[in-house]
Amino acid sequence: MQLIMDNKRTQQNIIFSGIWVIWVIALIAFWRYKIAGEFLIILILIFSIIIYSMTLRLKKTAMFSRKTEIPKAAEPITTVITEEKKPMPEQRLYTIIAKGSVFQGDINVEGDIQIWGKVAGNINVKDGVIRVMHAGQVEGELAAPDIIIDGFVKGICAANNLDILEHGELRGTSRCGSMSIKRGGIFTGQSEQVEHQAKAVAQQRVVSIKEGTHTNKEKDVAPVEMPLKENKK
Repeated sequence: MQLIMDNKRTQQNIIFSGIWVIWVIALIAFWRYKIAGEFLIILILIFSIIIYSMTLRLKKTAMFSRKTEIPKAAEPITTVITEEKKPMPEQRLYTIIAKGSVFQGDINVEGDIQIWGKVAGNINVKDGVIRVMHAGQVEGELAAPDIIIDGFVKGICAANNLDILEHGELRGTSRCGSMSIKRGGIFTGQSEQVEHQAKAVAQQRVVSIKEGTHTNKEKDVAPVEMPLKENKK
């Protein structure tokens, strides 16, 4: 649209400027050279033809600019989709005693621990698994929710679940809720079955309820005196 308006303005400017030029030339020729009126008429016709041809060209260019004018593309509507971020699962901590290394002292860790070397000391794991691998050797007390032995352990194992694999050997005491020994595994020592605290508490509650109901029944029952019958001779 701006281009069309500019073309119209230039067209009007050319027409007015052409008229002024013809008028000035005619005045100069009449006053100075005393040219006859026929020549002035011819000159005016020539300038009018030139101006007319120029206006036609401007119209054609204006029409062409209308056809080639590209409409502005509509602005794309962007929709923002916010995805709910899922909580990332907590990464478990791993502690590894490398093969060929020797560790002396107690170990207290959170997460899983894999023992490939030798450990002389107690190992306490919170919320994890103790894995004594095929080349691993431990001498001390092991405490964890789960213990898996595929190497050699000498000492006490306290866990909810104890698994002795085919290459595993335990010499000592097993204090576990459940223990499984696979074919080839060796256990030498004493096994102490440990009941879960929940079972013990539940049993205590059952016993207390039974005792309470028994005492209440005894209170509700009134003593009855039965008359003694004399033996007839």
